[in-house]
Amino acid sequence: MDGSRAAGLAGRLAKAALLVWAAGTVLAEPLAQAGAYALLLVAALRARRLELARDVRRFCAVAAALAAWQAISPALAAWSGSAADWPKSGRYGQFFDTLAPALAASAAADAPWVALAWVVSVGWTLSTALGAFQHFVRWPFDQPAWFRTPVDRVRESFSLSGPARYGAGGFLFHRLRFAHGAVAALGPALAVALRTRSARVALAGIATTAALLAATYFSYARAALLVGLAVVALAVALLGRGWTRWGGVAAAAAVALGVFASPEWRSRLLRGEQNLLGGDERRLSMEVGWELVRAHPLLGVGFGRYQEAAWATRGGTAVTPLLSIDAHNLWLTAWAETGLAGLLLTAAYHVLLAQALLRRFREGSWIAAGALLSFAGFHLLSLVHYLQHHTGVYLSFALVWGLGLAPAASSPAPELGLPRPPG
Repeated sequence: MDGSRAAGLAGRLAKAALLVWAAGTVLAEPLAQAGAYALLLVAALRARRLELARDVRRFCAVAAALAAWQAISPALAAWSGSAADWPKSGRYGQFFDTLAPALAASAAADAPWVALAWVVSVGWTLSTALGAFQHFVRWPFDQPAWFRTPVDRVRESFSLSGPARYGAGGFLFHRLRFAHGAVAALGPALAVALRTRSARVALAGIATTAALLAATYFSYARAALLVGLAVVALAVALLGRGWTRWGGVAAAAAVALGVFASPEWRSRLLRGEQNLLGGDERRLSMEVGWELVRAHPLLGVGFGRYQEAAWATRGGTAVTPLLSIDAHNLWLTAWAETGLAGLLLTAAYHVLLAQALLRRFREGSWIAAGALLSFAGFHLLSLVHYLQHHTGVYLSFALVWGLGLAPAASSPAPELGLPRPPG
């Protein structure tokens, strides 16, 4: 295949893969994975012609190094005696997720911004509408087994009194994936709403923001709701101007009023505060993580093996199956699984990503502004959740981050009323 045909094919495939990936963040994890994996082919087709800025190349190099370390860490853990067996394939394969932002960045210059905006806004509005039904009405249908979406996850009632209220999961049928994915999409929605020069697009952005906040409310995901409100406040403070500033405030205020009016939400926030400030469950989860770190500080227990290693301590720690899944913290889980080298590579990965996004934000890129808001939301959530545990959630953030690394000159979308960066 000659160079021009390969370049044309790569460009078309990049657009399609990004759209499939975006649809997957709303609909189903396998779709998001398909879009991300397709970008491997795009990168291969462009291997000799791919031009990335120096800071993006540095981030991509560290992403490759971290993914490689994660991939070999189970073998190193077995060699050192800290692991007795190989991790489960589903968890082990998540080392690919580490590469996802770099793959999205390699295709970001071809991003079909208007189509992506339609997929995110319409997709999340419909998913939140389904979530509202799941919240108010016990889900009455059974799913075919091949859907792999067990409906019991949206039949959990959180009511204290009065009518039953359930934890919604939208199209994902999983309340945490639903809520955390909404936080990932919140940054770009806010960036469009607050940066556009079109009143219609601003209204659509505010409506999408309201739908995303409502998704966190219907899911009963405490951290996601609070982080979502914090991201809105940060966006309004940094990007807000004119009437759109008050639109963002109104969307957040409506959700906050709903929280204060709900006895179920008030109870969950009270119990969340108690748990965060010294509750037995969170303390036990962190203690188990620190025990694994103290036992295997240099090489860890192997990427994807946290649950097995934590469960093996149950005789001394009394850890439960649920609390053994991870340390409920990004940094502690990364250290326990991949050792000191993995922890340092994880830190470098996020520092270089933040630096590259900041540079494009200063150059006037609206999508970099949205990606930085998403990045802030991710790290706030990562204080109480290990978000890479759910591949679909991590791919939701990874897509936004990778698109945020698009060259500022390629990010204007006149149909969305977004300004061209100066210079």
